Amino acid sequence: MGSKRTYKCIKCDYTVLTSAGKDWGMIAVVDTYICNSCKNIVDVCIDREGETYKRHDILFKNMKNKHRLDLTCPKCSSKTDLIKWKTRLRPCPKCDDGKMEVDPDGKEILWD
Repeated sequence: MGSKRTYKCIKCDYTVLTSAGKDWGMIAVVDTYICNSCKNIVDVCIDREGETYKRHDILFKNMKNKHRLDLTCPKCSSKTDLIKWKTRLRPCPKCDDGKMEVDPDGKEILWD
């Protein structure tokens, strides 16, 4: 079961509900990216539908590239402007200056 939390930029108040990194459910594996086209943080499905990976493989990057989908932004459909979101630094894609922090008043959900 995956989880998502609300993150908020400390400078510009941009908010997003995200898994904030690799996360997995029963039939989907997602990872978090910044789309340079629409300037949003997005969770993108990174495995083929119906093919799940063991938690150990996901955490230690042992997935084979041939099983990965072409990455596409779920908001604007861009296939060329996705970059991995640096979850340790958590930069804001809107203002490029702020840091995304967990919003204590935001939502927290479980997904599958």
